[in-house]
Amino acid sequence: MLKPRIYAILIVTALLGCAVQCLAQTVAPKQDEPKLIAVLKSPDASQKDKMDACRLLATIGGKDSVAPLAALLGDEKLSHMARYALEPNPDPAVNEVLRDALGKLKGGPLVGVIGSIGVRRDAAAVPALTQRLNDSDAVVARAAARALGSIGNAQAAQALEKALPNAPADNRLDVCEGLFRCAERFAADKQNAEAIAIYDQLRKLDSPHQVRGGALKGAILARGAEGVTLLQENLRSSDYILFSAAVQAAQKMPGAEVTKALVDGMKNLPPDNQRVVIQTLASRGDKGALPALFAAAGSGPKPVRAAAIEAATAMGDASAAPVLVKLMDDADAEIAGAAQEGLAALPGKEADAAVMAMFNSGNADKQLTAINLMGRRRMMSSTPVLLKAAREADPKVRPAAIKLAGDLAGPEQVPALLDLLGQTDKPEDLAAVEQGLTTACTKADDPQPLIAQVITRLDQVKPPQKVVLLRVLSAVGGPDALKAVLAAINNDDPQVHTAAVRALSAWKTPDAAPHLLTLAKEAKDPSERTLFLRGYLNIAARADLPAQERLAMCGQAASMIQRDEEKRLLLGTLGSIDSPEAITTILPYLDNAGTRQEAAAAIVNVAERLLKGPDRDKYLPSVSGPVEKAAAATTNADVARRAKALLPRPKTGG
Repeated sequence: MLKPRIYAILIVTALLGCAVQCLAQTVAPKQDEPKLIAVLKSPDASQKDKMDACRLLATIGGKDSVAPLAALLGDEKLSHMARYALEPNPDPAVNEVLRDALGKLKGGPLVGVIGSIGVRRDAAAVPALTQRLNDSDAVVARAAARALGSIGNAQAAQALEKALPNAPADNRLDVCEGLFRCAERFAADKQNAEAIAIYDQLRKLDSPHQVRGGALKGAILARGAEGVTLLQENLRSSDYILFSAAVQAAQKMPGAEVTKALVDGMKNLPPDNQRVVIQTLASRGDKGALPALFAAAGSGPKPVRAAAIEAATAMGDASAAPVLVKLMDDADAEIAGAAQEGLAALPGKEADAAVMAMFNSGNADKQLTAINLMGRRRMMSSTPVLLKAAREADPKVRPAAIKLAGDLAGPEQVPALLDLLGQTDKPEDLAAVEQGLTTACTKADDPQPLIAQVITRLDQVKPPQKVVLLRVLSAVGGPDALKAVLAAINNDDPQVHTAAVRALSAWKTPDAAPHLLTLAKEAKDPSERTLFLRGYLNIAARADLPAQERLAMCGQAASMIQRDEEKRLLLGTLGSIDSPEAITTILPYLDNAGTRQEAAAAIVNVAERLLKGPDRDKYLPSVSGPVEKAAAATTNADVARRAKALLPRPKTGG
């Protein structure tokens, strides 16, 4: 015979092996059931081992597991896990041991067993549970009521109905819950008459509101088509609980008769109740309610009108479009605003047509509203009309039309936008056309053919329009655009020349770098020199370029930098390059009072990235000295703190 300690080890090993298999297979193998039963019976197995065994037996337990698990039902610490394993067990003996336990257990274990009987819906337990409805322990009595409800047969329902009139106040709600469960079971089994009888009994009680409301809802739904009459009665109820329950039932009832009942019942209701009915009509989605919603939107209390507008919009039907357009002229600004919101959200071509008709009205205010709606609805098809209005419309409308045309424009609108550019000279119109051209060009899969059109127009327009085109070329980029901007730098017109300088300085791609450097060397105007250098150094700061290439670019710029402002630009770029050489290049600028703070910050920025990476030990020797100097030189407390945090702490003596 094995010693108890060795036996326990073997049991735990078997359990662990079973658990591993369970994790791998989702369901433990049936042949492990004896091992798990042995764990349950062993006096040496821990509580956790037994709980784990119960957990696995819930998936594979059969007839042999019933008795060992039943033996644990009275154990305060293991009863719940034993029941967890017994509840799914298919063997009929489980019902017997649970019923037997009813007469032996007390307290928590008894309540748990009652719950398990309810889960298994053991009809044979109804007499014993019925007796427990009058138990002196209120917790046991309430559990019995709920379990009878879960069983849900005629005998259980009769027991609960009989107990309800004399149930103690503390238990009454649980008896009602049991009856609700019975009624739901009857309804699910198409035993509607039995369900209706229970619901009618409960809704007539002087009970908590959740009972009355739930019972009325169930009574209406259980009656099917015949429930419409009961629905109509309670839509007019002065008791909001009953009114609300009727509306909730209507949400689950199909058919035109229900819609008609809601529409008819809505009349003469208080405003809050009308809003609830309107929201219910919207959730049902029956378009037969639209005439009533349109009527409610047209007159009456403001909250009701607003709710009706929202509901009509939610239906998504084209017939709402003219109604919403009319309501946008309402004297009440909030109603007009709600109608506008509705038209903005209403899907379909009919709504687009209504917006377009508003735009074509000739009324400047309506046109502005229509433009706003076109933008919100993303009416791409309106772009040609907007471009036409940009040339002909009221001065109050034209800027908005141009701006939206630019926002909605696609590549195909570039010629029209270029034509429009040549016909306007107002700053706000030019800005709108610029936005449109930039948007249209960047939307194209290949913008270069469009850039060719832009370049062609450069020689055909006046200086203000040339300025716009140069900015578009800079935003879109490409070799042809770069060539055109470089040529414009030599333009005799100061306005065009300045725009070209700024366009080149804002260039995003490296192909502009050599030109920027050359122009910086040749520039006589200090401000232009700084612009070219800034553009050059911005390209050098691109993280997608190799670090050595960026350092070389900074070296070329450094040889011609003179003013402190230019030096600070250089330091900003060097501070973005993850290389010890960048720190070496920055270091001399600590000695210049005009650049000391920027140099210290740049050194710390580079060092942080280098020393927080995987090669910290590699970089630390060459970086520590410059970081110490930066910490000593800076007057910025944050930079000094960050620098000191990077340095190794000195070792203290033992």
